[in-house]
Amino acid sequence: MPPRNSALVEPGGRIGHAEVDFNGTILMVCEEFPEFGIRKPDPIHGHSTTLHLHVDDADATIERAVAAGARLERAASDAFYGERSGVVIDPFGHRWNIGHSIEDVTPEEMQRRFTALLAQG
Repeated sequence: MPPRNSALVEPGGRIGHAEVDFNGTILMVCEEFPEFGIRKPDPIHGHSTTLHLHVDDADATIERAVAAGARLERAASDAFYGERSGVVIDPFGHRWNIGHSIEDVTPEEMQRRFTALLAQG
């Protein structure tokens, strides 16, 4: 299937509907439309949601996101759960954890590592 990256834009420039194709997975997004109860995140009060995007190369994807206007919240690093990942905030305020696998970790080992991480403080 060819990429379906498309958008509907109202005359004032606000994006009413956009489709982004992530290798066959379609993500549909829009800008804030308070008149329909659609509001942007409020980063001042923290994020209630993080979108996790699993990619082939987290470092390159994060770099592209920042070049396209995202703000780097956390640079990519190796994590206890077997993934290299980092976090960006897109221009609309959404928080994205972008990562790729670096090792297979069993649920038991992941729990052991998580418990050890929390014990560090």
